[in-house]
Amino acid sequence: LIVIDPPWPNKSVHRSSNYETQDIYDLFTIPMKDLINEDSVVAVWVTNKPKFRKFIIHKLFPAWELECKAEWVWLKVTTEGQCIFPLDSSHKKPYEQLIIGHRQKASDLPSRHVIVSVPSLRHSRKPPLQDVILPYLKNRERPVCVEMFARCLTPGWISWGNECLKFQHTEYFEKKAS
Repeated sequence: LIVIDPPWPNKSVHRSSNYETQDIYDLFTIPMKDLINEDSVVAVWVTNKPKFRKFIIHKLFPAWELECKAEWVWLKVTTEGQCIFPLDSSHKKPYEQLIIGHRQKASDLPSRHVIVSVPSLRHSRKPPLQDVILPYLKNRERPVCVEMFARCLTPGWISWGNECLKFQHTEYFEKKAS
């Protein structure tokens, strides 16, 4: 399993300088064909910009010899279970998409799935996927899981990126009184 959360270019991130963005065509430089096999699953988080979704499905996945098999949605809700933004908002959406591809012709992977969770207060922090997606992997007993453009470490996973220790910093933890 390879999960990718690219630093998609967008105006609000550029203005806030939370992190550096990347040209979408730089994703072609990832040697994905060398990293995956017939049973591999590649999941890419995508912002709600339609051109990025189309880019993944029609350009990136074919270049990596993958087929789009599923489009899952992460619905962001408040602690009371309400969407964090109106569904019909023309600006911010209360959801993000996860585009999933692989080479297998048949799959148990549901083509549509909704993950509902309260988002982290930290920008761009995604919900953990291991319990949601691992049941659909061929080698679910001992899967090799990689997160590209990782912003934190996940036990048992390979975290790759220039910010993979970001959320391990002490500023993200509260000291407990002894």
